[in-house]
Amino acid sequence: MRRDRFFFPTPHYLLSHSIGAQPKSYQEKVDLSFADPWRKNGPAAWDHWLTAISDFTSALAPIIGAAPKDICPQTNVSSALSKIIFSLPDRPKRARIVLTEEDFPTCGFVLKQLERLGYQLDFIEGGECLADPDYWCEKIKDDVHLVLATQVYSNTNILAPVREIASIARDVGAFSIIDAAQSVGVAPLRLGEWKPDFAIGTCLKYLCGGPGAAFLWADQDTADDCAPFDTGWFSHARPFEFDIHRFEYADGAGRYLGGTPSIAPFAGAIAGLREVQAIGVEEIYAHSQNLLGLLSQQIPDAAFLSHTKSGERGAGAIIRVRDFEAATRRLKEAGISHDSRLGGIRISFHLYNDKRDVAALSEAISACL
Repeated sequence: MRRDRFFFPTPHYLLSHSIGAQPKSYQEKVDLSFADPWRKNGPAAWDHWLTAISDFTSALAPIIGAAPKDICPQTNVSSALSKIIFSLPDRPKRARIVLTEEDFPTCGFVLKQLERLGYQLDFIEGGECLADPDYWCEKIKDDVHLVLATQVYSNTNILAPVREIASIARDVGAFSIIDAAQSVGVAPLRLGEWKPDFAIGTCLKYLCGGPGAAFLWADQDTADDCAPFDTGWFSHARPFEFDIHRFEYADGAGRYLGGTPSIAPFAGAIAGLREVQAIGVEEIYAHSQNLLGLLSQQIPDAAFLSHTKSGERGAGAIIRVRDFEAATRRLKEAGISHDSRLGGIRISFHLYNDKRDVAALSEAISACL
């Protein structure tokens, strides 16, 4: 699946959960939309640069099932989450912030800052229960201010029922945020249909866009009731008004943009978005699940540290090995890019992987199980 359109540092690249492979068109996109206009036009480059930002949101929109106007470019997921949580209106008698022990640590670090305002973090237990909507229903009550739901948990590969979680939160009047960092581009996401209050994600991983190109999605009705602290002239409804005494929030997600946006990361990220668009997330998801299915036929169930149930898993796997250092050496010798988590070998499959990658991994690791 379009393997020839990417650069790979090793013959078998199984690290998309960490950083997606670079599209061969990446540098061309950066030059065309960022470097060339700057070199040739000086200050007039801003016309091209702002077009690159709108091209980015337009390319991302169909991938996440959203309208471009509801997407706000961000530098990283942590910054996006911080902007959201400190923009939310206070609600009396709602002091609980629900997250899980399995969330990526940066989210916990950001949410902890809400304790300064008197909120209490409720870390619910992880494990297979996170794939069960009923478990979430038990945890989300009318004393909850905010729920953070990660679509795919990096430690366990569990695919959470974020559509149902958003609905449960909405029914009790709690705000909801979907963290799609480990899922966007490789698992279906329909934000406009599922209607959480917010979503955050990055192009670093399965969108193959590199660091610096993240995003925030906001339901417009929710966003219009929010007042971000972290603002700037691009958060203004009329950024070129240039009246220091007048500020009016932009509509919806635009109010979260802040100051002068970075351009180059978003110009380059369009290359990866186009590759994902060309195939479609539904097909990419089915492809990755098929490869995981093939892997599970060649490796005993007991060897998996990650969740393996079809329909409840992301695109990755963590494999238990007897000797981690020996297994790492064997994989390196076989040209297999990987990393570690929970003391095991962590890998993932994406649009450019195929049966040859599964066979190489199975052969290299079999002696280490």
